[in-house]
Amino acid sequence: MTIVCIKKQCAWILLIAGLFFSFRAANAAVECEMLSDYASKTGVYIPGDDAQRVVTGDGRLQFYSAPDFSCKMNGVFVIKGQLVDAYTEYKGVTSVVYLGTGTEPPVTGWVRSNRLNPTGKGIAPSQKDSE
Repeated sequence: MTIVCIKKQCAWILLIAGLFFSFRAANAAVECEMLSDYASKTGVYIPGDDAQRVVTGDGRLQFYSAPDFSCKMNGVFVIKGQLVDAYTEYKGVTSVVYLGTGTEPPVTGWVRSNRLNPTGKGIAPSQKDSE
């Protein structure tokens, strides 16, 4: 397909297209943030004394900013054997934090639940023991 236009028309078309795609990108980020908030509030809460999970399976476990695969956090992932702390499960994904080695800041996001196994440990003392 060939687009023929004079300079003024092309400039306007490019300006409008640029604004549209900028708006769409900003809108997508807001949608991801709203979905993450909603899922955190309505998903299944994971008690702190059972929060630790070990990553299983082959390859990288991709992080998402919300429980939707269009909300990919480019370049952010964990691999088999690494530990994360889980907060909430929602429709096959789990909100987690990866603490890493302590030299980099923690990373919070959503990952596929089927790649996580509970270790039986957590980030808080057992609530059952204190009753």
